[in-house]
Amino acid sequence: MESILGETMIYTLTPPVTQPVSPGISPGVSPVVSPGVSPVNPVAPMTLSPGIMHLINYGDKDLGLLLSQRMELVWHGEFDRLFSQYFPHTWCLVPTFYPPNDRWRTFKDSAKVRFSCQECGHGWTSMKGRVIFWFQLNYATNSGYVMFKLYGQQCSRCKNGKYEHAMWYPEEVVKVLGNVYNRVGQIFYGFVRPPLRIDRRAGKPRNQHNAELCQACKEGLCKEEWSFS
Repeated sequence: MESILGETMIYTLTPPVTQPVSPGISPGVSPVVSPGVSPVNPVAPMTLSPGIMHLINYGDKDLGLLLSQRMELVWHGEFDRLFSQYFPHTWCLVPTFYPPNDRWRTFKDSAKVRFSCQECGHGWTSMKGRVIFWFQLNYATNSGYVMFKLYGQQCSRCKNGKYEHAMWYPEEVVKVLGNVYNRVGQIFYGFVRPPLRIDRRAGKPRNQHNAELCQACKEGLCKEEWSFS
């Protein structure tokens, strides 16, 4: 969902209420090997629509808030493109503020993101933008769910305790969704050692990562874990 705060448009993670999340996955079920379904190639060109691809050519400052205006389209469009390959299972992407119970599988990833303070206007980039995915597959209903949370950071000037929403670059969205797609494929569809992308959009942030201002660090979730094990 997109909302406007002052002159700033951000993608707020408001969980939808139209479709309830199903209970835990069926225990003891072996992965299903789906013919014709393969892992995402880490070197394959991105396939976002032309209306999104042009954003990649903007510089960090020029891109600014333009990112967030298309955020929902990028996340859900790329997710649907990838996960539709898991037919006959229907997968749904669900943003959330609150982690589900322990019966869900978890995948953590990082990316270069941008922040803009809603109070003072200060903007900054971070190479430690954090997203956490929780996913499960219900074989009884042929439906899968991927819940995700985008973690914020506080402004180093205001330090008011408020976490600003991260603005994600399109190519970083493609990367992390490709990674979680491969992880789901490994767990449920028989992918063997699928590729894991750990690259980031080029950039040199002016300041070191400040754990005191990072929401993921505060919750003990900022440590890098590059593994599909």
